[in-house]
Amino acid sequence: MKALLFASAIAVFTLASQPVLASDRPAHFKGEAVANTQQAMATLAEANAKLTTILAGELNPTTMTEVHQLTYTLENALALIPAADDEIKEVLEEVHLGSETMDADRVRNNGEYYLQLAKKLVK
Repeated sequence: MKALLFASAIAVFTLASQPVLASDRPAHFKGEAVANTQQAMATLAEANAKLTTILAGELNPTTMTEVHQLTYTLENALALIPAADDEIKEVLEEVHLGSETMDADRVRNNGEYYLQLAKKLVK
């Protein structure tokens, strides 16, 4: 019995210590396609309004999934906006990562900061 428990513990440790590869992660979303800067600005305004509404409510698994999907579209838009600096992109990435791990505090705090930075882009 002790040998079985020991073998099980080693197996769990071995599996837990293996790196997680991109191919091990679930399929990700692509977000809405954005063709040019004008469309990026419109997409940014629309997606930011959605994010504002989501952050004003409860962050549960359903809304966290919505945030996760939305971050892909926002990333696509920011990529085509020349005034979008590294800071806003990094903060949005924190929102994205928080939504992956269902970390409501991380999503809310970084989401609110992201929206403050985004206001400078959408005037």
